[in-house]
Amino acid sequence: MLMENVKRVGMLFITLITLIIVASIIFIVNINLKDESKEKLNEDSSSLSDKEIASLLELVNVYDSYIITFDGTKDLSTLTDKEKINFIDRLPIEIKNDLDLDFNNGVSLNRVENVLKKYFGPKTTFNPVNSTCFLDDGDYLIYDSITNMYKADTDYHAHSAYTPLSIENYYVEGERRVERDRLIYSITFKKAFAYPNTSSYFSNYTDLVNNRNLVVDLYNKYNDYETSDINSLIEPFKDELTSYTYIFETKDSINNSYLVELVNLNSHSQLVF
Repeated sequence: MLMENVKRVGMLFITLITLIIVASIIFIVNINLKDESKEKLNEDSSSLSDKEIASLLELVNVYDSYIITFDGTKDLSTLTDKEKINFIDRLPIEIKNDLDLDFNNGVSLNRVENVLKKYFGPKTTFNPVNSTCFLDDGDYLIYDSITNMYKADTDYHAHSAYTPLSIENYYVEGERRVERDRLIYSITFKKAFAYPNTSSYFSNYTDLVNNRNLVVDLYNKYNDYETSDINSLIEPFKDELTSYTYIFETKDSINNSYLVELVNLNSHSQLVF
């Protein structure tokens, strides 16, 4: 009887040791697999897919309706309340429709604040002020402190929505990286600028405004051309264009990214993240 108990204890001990060894092997294998996954993620983390580039370009086009007028020399964390509401005012009409920003009928202050947070981050603050008309510098979006609503002054300002610039973009480089709980996208484009329905393209917004350092006049260069060919016709002059880097961040997806920095690389030696 004693011998049988000894045998049972011995078998239990051997079984326990075996389980410990098997569990250790499984643990080590899992750790190695996780490390391999991390290495694979890190290898791919700096590469932007074609889909990501297209999504970021869509965002760039939205910000360029106003933010590009600072020509990449503005610290976006210092945007004034006037500049923030001007950004809202100058959003492309299709974006305003998507965001339900119908200023002819009135838009709540809360809605305006939420849109600003969408484009400049959740920590964005805003104290309501009137926007400035882009044609005559008068107040256009008027804030009513009694109703907490914004409404367009269409009685005095009888004009349509802001007409965006004609901008052609050429992708240079981009990367995606993780910093703590944030996903950071950095993308650089060379850009050519023109006023709508014109053929003269400049290397940056400042040169466009001051009509200097013309890169190419498509009419003089090609005489007869299709508007669908503009991007490819400017491409041979790409080296003369200014490079701009846009830094976006998000906590979840690229669709919820917001702009934290826009830099004109021709006037900045390096970016500081």
